[in-house]
Amino acid sequence: MLGDLLPKVPVSYGRYIEPFFGGGAMFFALQPENAIISDSNPELINMYREVANHVDDVIQHLKRYVNTSEAFYAVRSQEWTTLPKAESAARTIFLNRTCFNGLYRVNKEGQFNVPYGKYINPKICDEDGLRAASVALQKANILCGDYALVLEHYARAGDFIFLDPPYLPVSEYADFKRYTKEQFHEEDHAELARMVMILHERGCQVILTNSNHPLVHELYAPFNIDVIQTKRHISCNSNTRKGEDVIVTIPPKQRTLSKSLPQPLPKQVSAYPPTRFMGSKSKLLSEIWSVASQFSVNTVVDLFSGSGIVGYMFKAQGKATVSNW
Repeated sequence: MLGDLLPKVPVSYGRYIEPFFGGGAMFFALQPENAIISDSNPELINMYREVANHVDDVIQHLKRYVNTSEAFYAVRSQEWTTLPKAESAARTIFLNRTCFNGLYRVNKEGQFNVPYGKYINPKICDEDGLRAASVALQKANILCGDYALVLEHYARAGDFIFLDPPYLPVSEYADFKRYTKEQFHEEDHAELARMVMILHERGCQVILTNSNHPLVHELYAPFNIDVIQTKRHISCNSNTRKGEDVIVTIPPKQRTLSKSLPQPLPKQVSAYPPTRFMGSKSKLLSEIWSVASQFSVNTVVDLFSGSGIVGYMFKAQGKATVSNW
């Protein structure tokens, strides 16, 4: 989907925040300098933290694995929390590279349950890729937690938020959303939509992806929704590997500075000596001051000062240090 997603990314933004990190395709494509990435899956977050901070150790563990059915099921049976962190990260990568279709799925007990993939020569240890990922990940703050808590605490005006939640199922058997033992139900999608509205009001720039499901269109009706053709890699039947996803683009809410009731000009402004450079500016002073007086500032810079009367209004109130250029 990157070909459809990247043109929608804002040209400039504050921080990059991705709270449903998963495979991190958008993050690794953009490689932002200031990012917050998170997921509720602690095993996944452990992997990214170890690749970021101890990539050499992860690589050494990966080199010990072999691609056999016996090795796969022996590694799959391990409890990842009992292993050293770097080895646990290597286990996650090994299972991803050798399981059926690279799927990550757990049962209700939180145990990885995807079968062996039977691939002839999978690339278990991609040293160059891991080292490149490590460089990108070192620039990010990597968190493990609920998306709503992360967004509520960190997202602020000007940030770019990419949301790739577990998709709404569009068929009877489309249950490949189980990244953690907790499910993501329709009410969770409704709650996510409420959070998106908060981000919109807060002034964030948001892009969200999901399946082309009627509920998605209902939840995000106020915003632009693009339907795109996609390929599925999960179905055993190649004829059913086509689908439709949506990309929802949520711009920051546009705000206009409301003009309050006209504020009286500072008394000292009337004593300011008029010059022929003021032109019609003197007629606009009340309008300018009704807006400018709403700001509480320490410094005023008037780049095209001319007579300097606008900066003088602040100086007359003793509100700021004024520089005229």
